[in-house]
Amino acid sequence: METFENEIVDFLQKWPDVEFIDLIFTDVNATPRGKRIPVSALPKVVKGIYLPVSTISLNIVGSVVEEAGLGEEIGEPDNICFPVLGSLAPTAKVNVGQLLLTMMDAQGKGTNPLAIRNILSDLVDKLHYRGQFPVIALELEFYLLDKKRAADGSIQAPINPVKNQRENTTEVYDVNGLDDYEDFLTAFNTQAERLNLNTSGMLIESAPGQFELNFNHQQDVLNACDQLIYAKRLIRQVATQYDFDVTFMAKPFATTAGSGKHIHISVVDQQGDNLLSDKDGNESPLFSKMMAAMLAMIPSSIALLCPNINSYRRFSTGMYTPVKANWGKNHRGVALRVPSSNGQNRRIEHRIAGADVNPYILTAVVISSVLASEHFSPQQCPPALDEKSMVFPLRMPEALDKLLHNEMLNEYLTPEFLKLYKVCKESELAEFEKTVTALEVDWMLYSA
Repeated sequence: METFENEIVDFLQKWPDVEFIDLIFTDVNATPRGKRIPVSALPKVVKGIYLPVSTISLNIVGSVVEEAGLGEEIGEPDNICFPVLGSLAPTAKVNVGQLLLTMMDAQGKGTNPLAIRNILSDLVDKLHYRGQFPVIALELEFYLLDKKRAADGSIQAPINPVKNQRENTTEVYDVNGLDDYEDFLTAFNTQAERLNLNTSGMLIESAPGQFELNFNHQQDVLNACDQLIYAKRLIRQVATQYDFDVTFMAKPFATTAGSGKHIHISVVDQQGDNLLSDKDGNESPLFSKMMAAMLAMIPSSIALLCPNINSYRRFSTGMYTPVKANWGKNHRGVALRVPSSNGQNRRIEHRIAGADVNPYILTAVVISSVLASEHFSPQQCPPALDEKSMVFPLRMPEALDKLLHNEMLNEYLTPEFLKLYKVCKESELAEFEKTVTALEVDWMLYSA
């Protein structure tokens, strides 16, 4: 891997203070896993690093889901992992760098078919073969929190660094509020530039302590997802430096807005012309076919877009979260929004997923819809704000029941991956449902 060897040389010249490198492989939840090595060992990574294949099937708390069949049953075998070219980067810690890994199959000759980043790469290649080039931009919402818990142990909104009082009001797009968090935001933006993240700014969102990070549109789909992994690490690191906690939960507070991870997508040809518009700047046949495919795949893909029990608490009335498989123009209450745009920048915003979704899975679902558009006609696209739109699954058990029932989803994301994912999430759900909550005790201790 001569190219990676050159990358190492350039990195060490640019960041001479780095002493350690975090080698990162993301599991099914997109949680970074791996190991920290001395920078002197970096050239050895060219030959590959071995990690347990069961790392793919870790649950949300980092335990192997044995039901997935990748752990003890087969002897916890290792698979070799190679560096993702172009991913060697600094972190917010001056002496620590980071590098993404991609896992190979058992023979080490092809990519592992159960790793979602590899699946996404294959889907993008299929679109490129058609002469269709997806352009995506991600949006990530999150909450800054007070490190101190409330008296009852619950999480709290942060203390405003300037006003020195707890955030308790909603000031959407509050520019003055950004000044109050200037130290955090400046540190993040400075570090984002060091990492060469393709971000386009941050804003205050719809709840006390909630922010949104926006990314620029780009054709390198895998890199867009890789950058989001790095951005989440960076937000956590910078938040810690300024004595905040941070959460990417879909619904951390019951009475305020949840956090989403939206994805904008358009499709261009080799000349860069937007294929979602015709020569007159109107919606093209591909736009209608793609919208029809996206809508058709929503019910079966909810379990992928909403991976945790908490994900479903985000679907609350009055919180700009969709509950139906519908679309609309310049409307934030729908599942698929077409932002105000002209023929050159026409795009579709997929608004269902929470901030807790794996970005590779989210993007793979959306790219699958583009591939599946060939099975639809423009006439199959329902009207905007269609009153006949179906309500999609709003509970995790219902969503998991529908996961394997869509032929197109099985074709593009593969039955093997979907079964692995379903087993992992069913295991998490079963574990969660064993818990007796404080609310149950409060309600039923004396009344049952």
